[in-house]
Amino acid sequence: MPGKKRILVLTYTPIKSAPRALKQINKFVEDYDVTTAGFGESPHPDVVEHIEFKQPALRRGLPGLWDRFIYPFTLLTRLYTLTYRTAPRNKMAAKALKGREWDLIITHDVATTPLAMSLPSTHGVIVDLHEYAPRQNEHSRLWRFLIAPYFRWILRAHVAHAAGVGTVSQGIVDEYSRNFDFVPELITNATPYQDLPIGEVSQTIKLVHSGIAAPARKLEVMIEAVRDADADVTLDLYLMHKIPEYSDKLRALAQGSDRIRFMDPVPYSELVQTLNNYDVGVSIIAPTTFNLAWCLPNKFFDYIQARLGIIIGPSPEMMRILDEHKLGAVAGGFEVAEFKRTLESMTVDDVKLWKRNSDANAQKLSGEEQVAIWQQMVRRILEDDR
Repeated sequence: MPGKKRILVLTYTPIKSAPRALKQINKFVEDYDVTTAGFGESPHPDVVEHIEFKQPALRRGLPGLWDRFIYPFTLLTRLYTLTYRTAPRNKMAAKALKGREWDLIITHDVATTPLAMSLPSTHGVIVDLHEYAPRQNEHSRLWRFLIAPYFRWILRAHVAHAAGVGTVSQGIVDEYSRNFDFVPELITNATPYQDLPIGEVSQTIKLVHSGIAAPARKLEVMIEAVRDADADVTLDLYLMHKIPEYSDKLRALAQGSDRIRFMDPVPYSELVQTLNNYDVGVSIIAPTTFNLAWCLPNKFFDYIQARLGIIIGPSPEMMRILDEHKLGAVAGGFEVAEFKRTLESMTVDDVKLWKRNSDANAQKLSGEEQVAIWQQMVRRILEDDR
């Protein structure tokens, strides 16, 4: 009997905090010999082999040489193959993976793709593009000038030749299809199914928001609306604070209000269970960038598995699912007044109905349904005799 096919799951994100990669790993270990490679500890030390990446140490006397001179020079001169080959992170990862061979590689995000395509793999590479890469940091003029063309080169020179490609929302699928010679498969960031109860709803409706505290997302809209609304609501925030100045601004806006609390972050493995203690998950994400305009975030699906109602702004990808299954309410816009009006019109009976509908659709909208699409793609590629 032949051995199991060997699959490498590759990411530059710390792998234990990469939900999309973790879902793939959890599914593929059932049928394949899975190896993971990335920064941080193994996500499954007893189940899969893990190749841990270490941050590359620059030689003494040359601190920042690549960042300050080589990297900008290769980008300005469009020597993109040199950009990739000289990057300390890529060189470190290539050395860690040297001498190994797989039947299939699944790589996450555009930056890892040239490395993945250079590794020995019998059936090639699947690229999981989490966002629309050429516009990831479009708010930065320097990024648009230097990095975006490099990412477009990777997409044309490498991703277009991958055995399979997936991404997270239909709007992003369409944008890749318009601009590049490949059509990604739509595979959402749905959360694995969890068997949780529908919590009781009291007169004071408990709102919750989880995610990254990033200025582009304009989280101040939620805080100001809850603070000032003529509605019996509270808001707890589970935020990952990466920009201290912005976090300080949010805390200042909430100061003096007993309705708003900043909670300590919880591990992703505990998040949905924690959210189950609330009534309504809030996902008002201002469309300040292309990727935010077309986002269909993890938190949206976390709220469903937590059996919550959901309030969103008029984000088309979230609206499509929310309206179809009657999971919550859509604010008239992304500003304070519009979210405030939604809070003031919401009733306890509304929330009870939304929570029941989340429960009724939790299985259908679970991560298992989406991972099955990855499974079909992998099986199709591995059955292609080369």
